[in-house]
Amino acid sequence: MNARSQMTYSSPTSTGSRSQPIELESLIALGLLVLTVAIFGALWHYYAINIPKWDDHALRAFLYYSDQEPTFSGKVYQLFRQHNEHRIVYDRLITFLDYHLFGKLNFRHLMLVGNLSLVGLLAIFMVILRRHGQPLLATVPVALLLFNLSQWENMFWGMAALQNFSVVLWVLAALYFLSFTDWWILALASGVLATLTSGNGLLVWPIGFGLLLLRFDEPRSEARPTLRPLIGWLAGAVVVVGLYFTGFEKPGGIAYVRPDAVDLLKGWFAVVGAAAEALPTNSPLSLSILLGGLMTVTTLGIAGWELMTHRLAIVRVFERLFDRKTFVVSTGVVFPALTLFFWSSALFVLGTAAVVAWARTGFGAELLITSRYKLYSLTLLILLYVYGVVKLKAQPARWLTLGGVFGGLLFAWFSYGAFLDEAIWWRHWLTTNQFNWTYTVHRPVAKLDPITQRYTSPAPAFYDPALRTLYKRADQPPMVLTVTKTLNGFSIEEQTTPPLGLHDQGAYLVARSRKRVYLFPVWQNQRSGILGRLLPTRSFTAGFRANILSGELEAGTYRLLVLTVSAEQPYGLHLTNQSITSAGQSGDTTTKNW
Repeated sequence: MNARSQMTYSSPTSTGSRSQPIELESLIALGLLVLTVAIFGALWHYYAINIPKWDDHALRAFLYYSDQEPTFSGKVYQLFRQHNEHRIVYDRLITFLDYHLFGKLNFRHLMLVGNLSLVGLLAIFMVILRRHGQPLLATVPVALLLFNLSQWENMFWGMAALQNFSVVLWVLAALYFLSFTDWWILALASGVLATLTSGNGLLVWPIGFGLLLLRFDEPRSEARPTLRPLIGWLAGAVVVVGLYFTGFEKPGGIAYVRPDAVDLLKGWFAVVGAAAEALPTNSPLSLSILLGGLMTVTTLGIAGWELMTHRLAIVRVFERLFDRKTFVVSTGVVFPALTLFFWSSALFVLGTAAVVAWARTGFGAELLITSRYKLYSLTLLILLYVYGVVKLKAQPARWLTLGGVFGGLLFAWFSYGAFLDEAIWWRHWLTTNQFNWTYTVHRPVAKLDPITQRYTSPAPAFYDPALRTLYKRADQPPMVLTVTKTLNGFSIEEQTTPPLGLHDQGAYLVARSRKRVYLFPVWQNQRSGILGRLLPTRSFTAGFRANILSGELEAGTYRLLVLTVSAEQPYGLHLTNQSITSAGQSGDTTTKNW
């Protein structure tokens, strides 16, 4: 077995004067790690709700179409069936298992499995740091960058958690096995999982092949270099990629808007630096572009320096690969495992960011720093940090570790200030959507279609005890709303309602006609300035705003009311001075593929 496959940890000195501080530091580090993950898990448990969003409905549809297939081959087809540009086999397998284990599909379970991928990523970086003799404290910044509220969108969305978190885990696991061990078959399995989780998992195949080429001439127990890993990886790539594109159809109805070169470069930097959105700034997009540019230049600079350092070894590997006379005996060219892992992982992150920028920049640069892409920015920050800690000498590495802990704590705290309102609004949006598709007539009678009833159960929601209130006459003092007609609907503001809580409490808009009632979430106003970012629970102030799209309403005229939910007075219904008229859904069938 190659020496890479052996775990090598540097042991701290066992003298009494040194062991006690080291043990204390390890206990502190362990406490910080547990606390970081526990806070993340507690927030997830507090805000996550078993209600589907967008692509989640496609997973429920998979169960239905799979049950309609009379043959095994038909069921396999449904498992591998194309979803947009992806083959979401992993997502569907977890969906299938959850439904058959629990009797109903539970989207919180899907979120949980997806979020556990972050634990896997933490484990990979922890093992790498320990391989290079780094203390447990060096892992704390990694955890703080992974487990924070900047991940809110993927955290609370079943399909997104399974896809966007898991694909990064499978790719980095494959690259770890290829860089640090001889377990290329495990890397192959991870590559298959990555490809069957998300489209960008396809990047693992060319990157992994490059890693195996660079490791081709390493000394092994065999007398001569072996092509078995290269041939096995190439065969696996041909089979998996070939099957992926068999019957593949380009998603139709997507109005792509191609950016020019400058906007594309800015978009690329924005995706790479999207972590900066958590920082207190008046221009998160500009700061993300600036940070992304700095991270990209730093990454390419490190990669370029390493390439120059190892240029002769790279040339020698390719000469030996194609020279039959010198092929018979290994000359023992060994690249540092961390260098290979850094090159390959950074290439995956930068390549994915480039694809996202190419496909999404035309729809608006702000979309590029959305939470669902944050993990790529955070992963590159982690890669740069781990590389620096391992490569620097002892004292500078120590200062980088301590700086990473302090900076990670600050970043995590800022993320809770920046995105707490998003997490609250997301929960409110999901619960009001569930109400709108459940109660479709002008009385509190649930009407769910048979397919929904068969595969999922409605989540208990704040409005369950308030159904009578929603359909009766308003009994609370009137509120003054300002309604502005927009291109696609209505913008609504109110200036006096105080913040009522941080969970299901708060104000909700009620749109009521003779045919039915709708519920809509609102954004509670927030304090401006740094104080609101430093104290997340005190960041809210009086008043709220909301947007209602005309397409969310059936055609008709609706009187607007406000439902308030609080601990002191559980439910209150307020009249307002406004009504809105909707023409119903438009005839625009353009697919928004994000």
